[in-house]
Amino acid sequence: MNIDNQLRQEKEKIAVTLRSIGEGVITADIKGRVSLINAIGEKLTGWKQSEVFGTPMEKVLKIVDAKNKEAYIDVVKLVLESSSIVKTFNDNLLISRKGKVYNVAVISAPIKNENGVIIGVAIVFRDISKEKRIEKEMVNMQKMESIGTLTGGIAHDFNNILGIILGNTELALEDIPEFNRAHFNLKEIQTASLRAANIVRQLLSFTRTTDQKLHHIQITPVIKDALKFLRSTIPTFIDIKQDITTKDETILADPTQINQIIINLCINAFHAMEQIGGDIIVTVAKVNLNDNSVKDLPGLKSGDHVKIMISDTGPGIDSKIIHRIFDPYFTTKEVGKGSGMGLAVVHGIVKSHSGAITVESSPGKGTEFSIFFPLNREQPIVNIQEGREIPRGNETILFVDDEISIVKMVQRMFERLGYRVETATTPQKALERFRENPDQFDLVISDMTMPQMTGVQLSEKLMDIRPDIPIIISTGHSAIVDEEKAKELGLAAYIMKPINMLETAQVIRKILDKN
Repeated sequence: MNIDNQLRQEKEKIAVTLRSIGEGVITADIKGRVSLINAIGEKLTGWKQSEVFGTPMEKVLKIVDAKNKEAYIDVVKLVLESSSIVKTFNDNLLISRKGKVYNVAVISAPIKNENGVIIGVAIVFRDISKEKRIEKEMVNMQKMESIGTLTGGIAHDFNNILGIILGNTELALEDIPEFNRAHFNLKEIQTASLRAANIVRQLLSFTRTTDQKLHHIQITPVIKDALKFLRSTIPTFIDIKQDITTKDETILADPTQINQIIINLCINAFHAMEQIGGDIIVTVAKVNLNDNSVKDLPGLKSGDHVKIMISDTGPGIDSKIIHRIFDPYFTTKEVGKGSGMGLAVVHGIVKSHSGAITVESSPGKGTEFSIFFPLNREQPIVNIQEGREIPRGNETILFVDDEISIVKMVQRMFERLGYRVETATTPQKALERFRENPDQFDLVISDMTMPQMTGVQLSEKLMDIRPDIPIIISTGHSAIVDEEKAKELGLAAYIMKPINMLETAQVIRKILDKN
């Protein structure tokens, strides 16, 4: 067998082997001309072997180092000069013929004959796009966990402060008649404090540290209410336009969080146009997504959806950073204008509602956010407004909290409603007082987070003494107990701080009447 036949057979064996490899492969001769592309290589590069056989490698394979933006113009030359395997960085961008970008890991190696002579070069590239997405999600998850820990750490104290403000405001409102100008000021304090409490709840929900209450709601009134609030907040040189064609469409959602989405996106749009003015356009419509449409909307299934589109006529978002806008702490705003959490919160809320969000923007042409929520066939729950009459009683309550100001405020609050209130500022004192005369008390309300003993631990000790004692756990934040866990532990109720007089009084009366 002559040398040419041997060379041809060797090349055929190599070709069969390379075609069967489960990675993208391109081979070239020592002059850098393409001799083979396997099926995966064709898929990733967009080139067919018949189109590029004999074509210079640099025309076919466009690889860029994702970190340093260094383009690998002549991979073949790198291998031939070193006569060995060349590992390029493990984070490369492979740009296909059609402009599609893949994350790839690349290894290039010389092809040698049986005599050790280099007869070509093989470039093997593995698509790691999915791995990079998972890696990014893991990093974001770690950031979210850190945010959750930080948020949870301050939520308890912050809700205690809000509880003191709200509780004392409610007491003052009862003392001051409506015709007094101070009554109006106190109502404003109450409204602002309740909004602050809602923001804390939203952030805790976003970081998965509290329960999320989803209901069947009509989406249109929620959005219109948010826009009404925004119109009174955003300067009039920004025009807010509405194109809402939905009527009674229902989705499964938390109305407070939907409100937060609209407000966050519109405030962002306002900040983008603060110097130049412009329009914010809010469009709401019912859309039907088919199997092809949902491919680009991860997490959605085909069917009827509500589409909320919020667009502006501002300067737009640079294509270099648009993929990062939902990352926690990422912001382009100057110091004091934003924390970088707004869009991350929006993204988290949308995902927790089984929805999807997309963004389209280009410099000078504005920005457009599109949000999709699955349409729900259930009828919205009609909330029957209970009377504003605060229920009263004459039973004895043991109230436990390590915050002295809260203890004093709650004691005054419930004594006004006719209850006898015993207090303790430590779990140990509460336990001692209860042990002395367990039948004296009709109900115990305990804070969750206290020094040396949690509210749950205190509850267990109290129920060991008297199993039938109804206990309410009150907390501004807890990773240990939630409403479901409270039921499992045999607790009578679980209420979130800040304590609201009407709501808490209704819960107390319901529990005591049942017992």
